[in-house]
Amino acid sequence: MDYVKVHKKRVFVDKGKLYLESFNIDKIKDIKRLKKYPGIIEIYLEKNNIKKIKGLDKQERLRKLHLEANLIETITGLDNLDNLVELELSGNNITKIQGLDNLVNLKELLLNDNKISKIEGLDNLSKLEHLNLSYNQIEAIEGLESLDNLKYLNLAHNNIREIEDLTKLENLETLEINDNKINNYEILKEIPKLKKVLK
Repeated sequence: MDYVKVHKKRVFVDKGKLYLESFNIDKIKDIKRLKKYPGIIEIYLEKNNIKKIKGLDKQERLRKLHLEANLIETITGLDNLDNLVELELSGNNITKIQGLDNLVNLKELLLNDNKISKIEGLDNLSKLEHLNLSYNQIEAIEGLESLDNLKYLNLAHNNIREIEDLTKLENLETLEINDNKINNYEILKEIPKLKKVLK
């Protein structure tokens, strides 16, 4: 059976999935033998001490990558992962949305509980359906124009005042925008498919 080694322990690759939650991993390169298995489709690395996304270049078939609750400050090292459909980066120390240009098949992106102040770097993610940017420091709604397929958007617990730009999201069905500084929600009526709003 395929396996990798972490701190001299064997961890088996189960049906293309690798679970390494809370393994006290500091660097992805600490996962020995990982490059031997380029066919891995899901990697779960939540609740570790990872600061940099580095060492996943060979995992070109990867579809799901979970790195929530780590110490990541910058989004890098994802250029080769253009098959990725789900990326979980919540609960890190990320300040800027970047390094996602090649993730053209991404459908779900979670960046909640970070230190992001501006919505940017999403221009190539036209297939994105689910975006969570709650619990950040965002002040303005911008940079969402190209997200034609977005159905779910969470911007709760930020510092947003104006919401006019949301009217460009014609396929949006669910919006969470509670705990911001918004006074007028009337414009939301112009979003044709919007069914659920948490405000």
